[in-house]
Amino acid sequence: MKKTLLLFLLLLSSTISFCQNFSKEWVSDSLFLKPESALFDSSERIVYISNINGEYLAKDRNGFISKIKTNGEIDSLKWVEGLDSPQGLGLYKNKLYVADISRVVQINTNTAKIEKVFVVEGAKFFNDIASDSNGDIYTSDCFGNKIYKIANGKIKVWLDSNFISNPNGLLCTKEDLLMLNMKDKTAYAINKLTKKHRSIFSGIDNLDGIVSDGANGFFVSGAWQGQIFHVDSDGNKKLIIDLGKEKIITADIEYISKEELLIIPTLDKTIIGYKWTK
Repeated sequence: MKKTLLLFLLLLSSTISFCQNFSKEWVSDSLFLKPESALFDSSERIVYISNINGEYLAKDRNGFISKIKTNGEIDSLKWVEGLDSPQGLGLYKNKLYVADISRVVQINTNTAKIEKVFVVEGAKFFNDIASDSNGDIYTSDCFGNKIYKIANGKIKVWLDSNFISNPNGLLCTKEDLLMLNMKDKTAYAINKLTKKHRSIFSGIDNLDGIVSDGANGFFVSGAWQGQIFHVDSDGNKKLIIDLGKEKIITADIEYISKEELLIIPTLDKTIIGYKWTK
């Protein structure tokens, strides 16, 4: 009994320490224009940033993709231009996929050229993208309440079900697609083979981004209230960063586990990096 209690206290202490030791490492230059999503490319050691640069549903070709270094320095502000409202990002090998209202844009990361555009006439608002280890690409239609999948060079509806309500953030694990529902404030794990789903946590407003913590848990952003939560493998939530008082939005985040660096696009003019300081 004593050993069990001691183990519990050690685990609790570790969790509290993990959640309380994030400190602001850097803030980028104020040159971004509604930065929405961040995605780390380990092969290039570069972080891609999507910039909406306009209204969310405006097909204005003002949107662009930036590249920054992991210390917050800008590598290329307008690396790829000509997008409408670029949101979530996904990466497979040297292909970057961008959710862009009713289309997914495929960019060659070696040449910075748009290679292919997957257009879906009935899509309402593609929001996030997740890439699988086998090259399948998933994207959430936040207003259309569907999940689409790109496989074998084609995009099709992968899941259309009544439990999907304003889907936003996506993340692929080995067996599941994790999906954040904004409307019912709930995250689901959807088996990629059977499409059966289960709730993994709930109760966070304005669910936006979800990323692995490098172990068995996740970091999740509550965008409009400026919050970042850590969620463990049992679905227990812990608020670790609260930027609400500073009126800073926490959009589609990225976490680089090897550097213990959390990257937050603010939907304003900056990107913020937080470091886990042990």
